[in-house]
Amino acid sequence: MAFSVSDFQDLLELLRANPDWRQKLWELLASEELLRLPAETRALREETNQQWRQLRELIAQLAEAQRRHYEEFAAHRQETDRRFAELAEAQRRTEERVGRLEEAVAALAEAQRRHYEEFAAHRQEFLAYRAETDRRFAELAEAQRRHYEEFAAHRQEFLAYRAETDRRFAELAEALRRLSIRVEDHARDLGKLKRLHTEFRFRQRPGDFFRRLLRRAAVVPDERKSAILDDAVAAGRLREEEAEDAALLDLLVEGLHRREDRRIYLAVEISWLGSTEDVARAVRRASLFAQVLGAEVWPVVAAEDLTETARAIARRAGVWWVQDGKIFAPNEIPERSGSESSAAAREPDVH
Repeated sequence: MAFSVSDFQDLLELLRANPDWRQKLWELLASEELLRLPAETRALREETNQQWRQLRELIAQLAEAQRRHYEEFAAHRQETDRRFAELAEAQRRTEERVGRLEEAVAALAEAQRRHYEEFAAHRQEFLAYRAETDRRFAELAEAQRRHYEEFAAHRQEFLAYRAETDRRFAELAEALRRLSIRVEDHARDLGKLKRLHTEFRFRQRPGDFFRRLLRRAAVVPDERKSAILDDAVAAGRLREEEAEDAALLDLLVEGLHRREDRRIYLAVEISWLGSTEDVARAVRRASLFAQVLGAEVWPVVAAEDLTETARAIARRAGVWWVQDGKIFAPNEIPERSGSESSAAAREPDVH
């Protein structure tokens, strides 16, 4: 009995109504390789994705290639779906023209075979690409190994160079330290010589240097200064340590007030560069001699220059400044070096 078109339509209706029949019919019509194809496709996709996750951090090109492969695979799958749709349409048209189910099944099997062959060809291309990628990774690992060896060699050279540089810097620092000590020693010796020279000049000609402060200015001899301090200690007006400090005063000058007939003393500290210590010593020792002598004693610093801090303290403490023939009253001491005003050239206001 021939299989008519109406019988084929009935078969299609039965297959639509019974999905499990369609599955059994597919199992009868499809080959074993075709049935394994979805599982193999899924396994291959999982393997590909796993390799992509391992390699994507090392080379971005492989990720791009995998993406293109996946897009091609999706395109092929879409093309297969389209071809299945065309086959269904052709089968529908064939049902109207041909009454034989075997021909439709043969056409379907042929289309499936071509699809499998195309998929197998693409799988071979992917395997070849993976082998090429593995080879490139091996080359990259070898290049990385050589680079590390070169880096280790250069690092050893750098460490040796740094050690030599540190040694030379240490030698240079030590030489600079010794030179600095020698310079400080020379500067200290030069300062002492200049101070002794200035003190000698003041002792030889006190009237010339202090004439603008006192009349009949004269340096109190060291013997008399020591006797004054000894008498003060014996009388209980000074402690021994205070007398020892006062005895270190560079010069004690006495004379008459320029406008009044009262005796004035000058407690003079001599330095090449007057510091805050010189100003403090002049104030302290002037106070000690005023206590001993019961007279007015003015603190004086004789120096070529004063530091800015020493100038400020001298102005506040009422210390006079004698500078190579110039005399600055406390309120006339310039705040900075080089800013001496014409007041220095005037005769100071002596009260």
